[in-house]
Amino acid sequence: MGMLDRFIGSPQRRFAQLALRVARSTPGVDRAAYQPDEFAIEIHRAGGAGPAHLYLSNVYRETLDATQAERRERLVKLVRLMAAPPPEDTWETVRAKLRPVVRPVTFGVAGPVGLRPPLSRPAMPFLRELVVIDTPEAMAYVIPDRLDEWGVTAEEVFASARDNLAEIARRSLEQPWPAGPSVIRMIDDGDGYFTSLLLTPGWLAEVGERMGAPVLAFAPDNNTLLLAPLPDDEPDQLYTLVEKNFQEAVRYLSPVGYVAGPGGPAVPYAPPIGHPHHIAARRAEALLALTEYSNQTDWLAEQYAKAGVDVHIGRLIAVEPQDGGPAETIATWVEGSSTLLPRADSVAFARAGTGVEFRVPWHVVEERTGLEPEPILAPSRYRVDDWPPSTVMAELRSHEID
Repeated sequence: MGMLDRFIGSPQRRFAQLALRVARSTPGVDRAAYQPDEFAIEIHRAGGAGPAHLYLSNVYRETLDATQAERRERLVKLVRLMAAPPPEDTWETVRAKLRPVVRPVTFGVAGPVGLRPPLSRPAMPFLRELVVIDTPEAMAYVIPDRLDEWGVTAEEVFASARDNLAEIARRSLEQPWPAGPSVIRMIDDGDGYFTSLLLTPGWLAEVGERMGAPVLAFAPDNNTLLLAPLPDDEPDQLYTLVEKNFQEAVRYLSPVGYVAGPGGPAVPYAPPIGHPHHIAARRAEALLALTEYSNQTDWLAEQYAKAGVDVHIGRLIAVEPQDGGPAETIATWVEGSSTLLPRADSVAFARAGTGVEFRVPWHVVEERTGLEPEPILAPSRYRVDDWPPSTVMAELRSHEID
């Protein structure tokens, strides 16, 4: 903390104070309070059943270079949307407004106790599919409570959203597409749902036909879809560009490349060992896993500490061999420690006083010890306590990785 911060507050605190003043002066807001631990404004709406929460991290980062007036204008718009009464939509009036979106697996998990996360289902590794209600002013995530209001199932909601996306995909394919080695960057202005197109069965294959070659797609952030012909040689430059965009994005999505799946949605590009693209693709996979597990680790550790639960939240480790081999993720199983292990490529068995003794491929540990994922947690976690019996440990050592 700088000296002036003691008197006028940190930049984040000053931003929160601005947001609080905006909230308290917005029609429809009964009262508002700043929650410093969450970096959020709790907004109580007139006639609302419970508070809404304006999380400030993203908008703070997105407006770092904006003027004070521009920041205020952005906050005014956000608070007005949150203070407005929810639309009286019926299923018949809302179904045409539904759109699927792809978000990181930890999206919407953190928040105050009792906050209902949005409706979601698995999409691809470390990514989930959510549904939003699209309006001219903004989009609102569908929460499970809305299903009871509409009298429909989650499957019906996802199916309607996918049907609406199919029409967007059809219109996109009717546009002229460049042939040859062009790199296409599709920037969403809020209406395109470009990154969602990866969910549309056959869409990426159709794009490849129009471009005259199989396509490698990237979605480094929520609003950017990058399409390029699958390179014949080393793809390092392309992956490096995407990784930079991913790491700098406020609303990041994935550094992984995606290709057309067999007759279905896009799937992660996973070239085999020895392929010239293997090392770059593995690094991207490891980076996404590391990012999502890191987010989950911090949040779970805080929640368990508040609840007084004595369990260690294991961190995922990612390493790249000095000889230039592919990246590898590692989980650490410490003797005598109750731990929630992240899923990894391998498990390192360690003692508190002496460190790592040996390392074994994950699938071997899973088979020999019967690891089972904990319910609800995403990405997956596996509860372990002490090391397995000595006979099992001996068998695991026989599969030790050099």
